[in-house]
Amino acid sequence: MDRHGRHLAHLFLDDGGWVQGNMLEAGMARVYTFADNRAVAEAMLARERDARGHKRGIWALDFYKPRAAEAAPLMRELGTFQLVEGRVVDAAKVKGRGFLNFGANWRDDFTATLAPDVVKLARQEGLDAAGLGGRHVRVRGWLKSRNGPMIEITHPEQIELLADR
Repeated sequence: MDRHGRHLAHLFLDDGGWVQGNMLEAGMARVYTFADNRAVAEAMLARERDARGHKRGIWALDFYKPRAAEAAPLMRELGTFQLVEGRVVDAAKVKGRGFLNFGANWRDDFTATLAPDVVKLARQEGLDAAGLGGRHVRVRGWLKSRNGPMIEITHPEQIELLADR
């Protein structure tokens, strides 16, 4: 279910076509996964990445481009679903919770946070959140305000490792 209680499903046509995959490939959607619905996340992310790289559909518009991990502009985007990119300045674990800080001041700068069970799940799947310091990453999710703009990571697919720039 999504955050509004609606049931989720992937649609497949009689000819085997995958509706969501086709929309992502055409640049008519962006990937929004859920902790309880991750089965084809990698395939969806690959199709979105290709469409974004070729600026197809929505990816030709500035409105949908990934946001830089800068606090002031992100504060204007609170309550919206965003892709945020930047270098993790510091990765910390406090009482089991993971924190990816994208600026020197965790009280104001953009942060992605992972609950202890998500930290464990990510580690089991080969993503060590505590080891992301200095890495360039893209995170996706709903922007909230908690000591600056923040995205709560509920499953590993919300974090993409990017080539270091």
